[in-house]
Amino acid sequence: MAPRILIVDDEPDICDILKYNLELEGYEVMTAEAPISFRSFHPDLILLDVMMTPISGFEWARQLKSRPETATIPIIFCTAKTMEHDLLQGFALGSDDYICKPFRISEVKARVKAVLRRTQQAPAASPSEPLSVQEVTYQGIRLDLGRKTCSIDGREIAFTKLEFELLALLLSNPGHVFSREYILKTVWPGDTIVLDRTVDVNITRIRKKIGPYGQMIRTRFGYGYFFDA
Repeated sequence: MAPRILIVDDEPDICDILKYNLELEGYEVMTAEAPISFRSFHPDLILLDVMMTPISGFEWARQLKSRPETATIPIIFCTAKTMEHDLLQGFALGSDDYICKPFRISEVKARVKAVLRRTQQAPAASPSEPLSVQEVTYQGIRLDLGRKTCSIDGREIAFTKLEFELLALLLSNPGHVFSREYILKTVWPGDTIVLDRTVDVNITRIRKKIGPYGQMIRTRFGYGYFFDA
């Protein structure tokens, strides 16, 4: 089945142009001029404008990322805002990429393809294939590496793909200090815009989500981060 893309932008012309060109690429596309409720159309990717009323793209993304059923849907912000603060806010909300207007259709196509490629689930191993470690735990933290889920003291917590991969890296290697450069190279794909503070923003968000265990993610100043088990 073709990947489904939801375009949310309050400019009808932009919606029409993006819909036409992405459908030429074989995607199933739905457009909306304001945030909508998911019913029969559950997207594999959302292209989301920021400057909208009555609710901004940032606020709607925050709502989506707070719900387990929509938290893993990748989001590409598409907006004229280019200040570093706005970029950081987008990444802090768990966005997967950021396109600044005016944009080239070729750039949009390339970024959509890249995000969908890296967010696709890996195929399950066949019964004849040996299974690698499928679970990483520490006290009340449980990461299911097969299902890509995280539970804290028995309660499932919504994580973005980047948050999950970053926590899995630290939790799987307790005591090992990872530099920001290594984390960016390992967790973030090379075709993603990454700012200097992106790792710090994601670490802060993970600490908050894992509650009392957040203090176990420590900073070794001048070197990087590690999980102190």
